[in-house]
Amino acid sequence: MNIVFVNVADLKCPSDSQGRTYRQINAAKSHSFPVGSLVEFIQNVEDDSFDGVRAYVVYHGRDCDGTPLYYLSINRYDTERQRDGFRNASWQGGFSEESLRVVAEEKQ
Repeated sequence: MNIVFVNVADLKCPSDSQGRTYRQINAAKSHSFPVGSLVEFIQNVEDDSFDGVRAYVVYHGRDCDGTPLYYLSINRYDTERQRDGFRNASWQGGFSEESLRVVAEEKQ
């Protein structure tokens, strides 16, 4: 008996007119909040309430399915990875765009 495992992210999205997989759709999305932006964490996404926790976006990452994720730090300039392949241990990470609200964007 052959058992085949398929990651859900590799399935074709039925509503995509280009026939892309969920992973391809997510990989095409760009990060909306630039590194250096001050953001506030949303406690309850359903009613858009904020709990007052603020931090800076210090790194752009992606989930295993390609969804853009944000890593945060209380230090705006803490943007260095500790070493290749590893994030900085002082970062809090894996926040989706829906769970954050921009308070102030980094001025370039």
